[in-house]
Amino acid sequence: MATYTIQRPENRSPWSGFLNEFMRDMNPALQSRSLGSQDVRGVYPPVNLQETDEGYLLTAEIPGISPENLDVSIEGSTVTLSGERKVEFEAGNGTSVHRRERQSGNFRRGFELPSEIDLDLAKATHKNGVLTLRLPKSATSKPRQIAIETR
Repeated sequence: MATYTIQRPENRSPWSGFLNEFMRDMNPALQSRSLGSQDVRGVYPPVNLQETDEGYLLTAEIPGISPENLDVSIEGSTVTLSGERKVEFEAGNGTSVHRRERQSGNFRRGFELPSEIDLDLAKATHKNGVLTLRLPKSATSKPRQIAIETR
């Protein structure tokens, strides 16, 4: 049976363990503040963004948020999602809250796309708690074939 001895490196400060633990505990709070989100878990809503030759497909998970509480804006090649998530709970009158993980508040996320969007053809749908944005590229940003003339 092998035995192992673990030694603390000589140059390690006795405070490093405390600082590492402090930073680990503070990281979620610092992350949510730096990203401009009120959600303690970080960025909300989570999104997927895909690109094809024709355009972009952006899906965002927004359970419990009605379309009336959402705003989608497009300016040039920047898409911005913003809205408000309202989570209501009863407190008082003999009711106490044991756990509250779903946060209420405003959110705003912006995405800079590599090319401009054709605003006239952009579409947004909301189904089963998922917002889907279909964002076709403008004609000037789509790849084109150029005919070669012979003389």
